Amino acid sequence: MKAEPDQANGRAKIAEGREAEMFAWEDGKVLRLLRDASGAAANERQAEAMRAAAACGVRVPAVYGTTVVAGRPGLIMERIQGSDLLSVVGRKPWTLFFDAILCGEVHAQLNEATAPAGIRTVKEYFQRQIARSAALPLHLAEFALATLEQLPEGEKLCHLDFHPGNIIMSPDGPVVIDWSNVCRGDPWADVARTELMLQIGEPPPGSPILVRMLARIGGRILAWGYRRAYTRARSIDKRAVAAWKVPVAAARMGDGIESEFPAIVRMLEQAKTV
Repeated sequence: MKAEPDQANGRAKIAEGREAEMFAWEDGKVLRLLRDASGAAANERQAEAMRAAAACGVRVPAVYGTTVVAGRPGLIMERIQGSDLLSVVGRKPWTLFFDAILCGEVHAQLNEATAPAGIRTVKEYFQRQIARSAALPLHLAEFALATLEQLPEGEKLCHLDFHPGNIIMSPDGPVVIDWSNVCRGDPWADVARTELMLQIGEPPPGSPILVRMLARIGGRILAWGYRRAYTRARSIDKRAVAAWKVPVAAARMGDGIESEFPAIVRMLEQAKTV
């Protein structure tokens, strides 16, 4: 449910996504206000993760504190000037391959960071996501959970929502935003998640019309360029990425994006028969 104007004390809304709304704040800052009123712990998790990412050289918005507005938890952060890469592609589709390379390079650097010990693990998050999806057939949920159990834990920082819409091109270079899914775990789960979103993901609300029209074709080009660049920066374990695709796909069902359900079910059914 979207916030009414008085739910953010009349502040101007500047952006929104599936998880949160962004409002103007004092001194040029921005308030990221979660839609989920029970998300205070998620805010703290994000702040910790962003500090860990910054420590390894990844540019993220500075976090200035937390607050609660109309019962909804929020993060007060640096306001980054610039456009996200999805919007850039919408205006300049010829930059698609360059943007894919940038995504791969930044993600590889991010996955080098060791995650804070206190944040949830990838496996915990995926288990919860799989369990919450009523649309996922039981036999596929059981298959995904059994596969997940055999996969490694890991200790690297995993963004788990890394895609062009969450990279802002600022005057100082790319800035990674929206850390609401962040976890500690095997980085190949993070790579598998990004590749899935690039291949079948729906653009977030408010995306340019051209981005929506080219989402399928452009997503495949992005996925190819992303993996090529990531591999140059940080050698990919292809078998490990492939192994993670089953629980990654099943967990994606928990996001509730109904337009993706048929493609995900087909992927899981095919994987189960191999």
